Amino acid sequence: MDEFLSKIENFFFDILGLILPGFIFLGILIIPLSLVDITAIKVNDLNNSYILSELCTLSDLFKNYWNEKSNLVIALIIILAYLLGHFIKVFSIIKYEIFEALFDKSFNKVVYYVFKNIKCFFKWIYSFISENSLYDTKIYLWLRDVFKPIKSILTKIFTFKSDNYFTDNSSLRTECITIINSKLNTNYPDKWYSLYKFSSVITNQENIKSLSAFFLAKYNLYRSLAFTFLFATLYFHFFFNAASKYVAPEIIKVNSLISLTSFLLWFTFHYKYKRYWTLCGNETLVSLYYFLNKKKINEN
Repeated sequence: MDEFLSKIENFFFDILGLILPGFIFLGILIIPLSLVDITAIKVNDLNNSYILSELCTLSDLFKNYWNEKSNLVIALIIILAYLLGHFIKVFSIIKYEIFEALFDKSFNKVVYYVFKNIKCFFKWIYSFISENSLYDTKIYLWLRDVFKPIKSILTKIFTFKSDNYFTDNSSLRTECITIINSKLNTNYPDKWYSLYKFSSVITNQENIKSLSAFFLAKYNLYRSLAFTFLFATLYFHFFFNAASKYVAPEIIKVNSLISLTSFLLWFTFHYKYKRYWTLCGNETLVSLYYFLNKKKINEN
């Protein structure tokens, strides 16, 4: 019974991870319909703006089909949300791969190098005006405490690669590889994905209770939501630029707040995705370590 409920729970999270981002994506596309009067938009503006043209098409579709075939429209929306969920999932993976190449492997290294040299330069300047080293002064300690959270936030925003597991558990990975090679008399590859799949098979076959599947579903969901709200940030920005003449002044006053909220939601799910990626890998690693050392643990 527990195994059946576990499978239902995993199935629910898998479906939720596809449909929920799809529904939110559709909602983001439709929200501007409530902010602008489509009938008031001039033909030239419709022809010159893809966003306004898309909104006009959506408005016509709702008007023509909602009253007569509302049940069919609802069914199509659910199907479309599910299909969009697959689209979002794939492109969210591509997005992280591209951003990892642009930031983690390129831009961030340049910034770190520049920051390190600036830091050394100020340390050298300070040595001329103080008998104490910069690292021994209260001024440095104060500045370090002030800028530490700023540095932490910027790192979380502009870093797109996350640790596969907690770095404190690196020794567990080494020991797991050693035990596997010893027991199987083989040279098992010391690659994280290979070890992850091995652990997943062991966990399923031996019915080891693990939260890795739960964390897996969560990080897939948060990655898709991060992609969705990054799209929302750009979408609302271009919408307000294109439709500013047709949006109520009260809405125009808060358009920056709408875009900022979308950005903050992107950052929230971006951060949670990276965290649950690490939690999933860590849970998988610890489960494998437990299985390989189960006899020793039971003996004690």
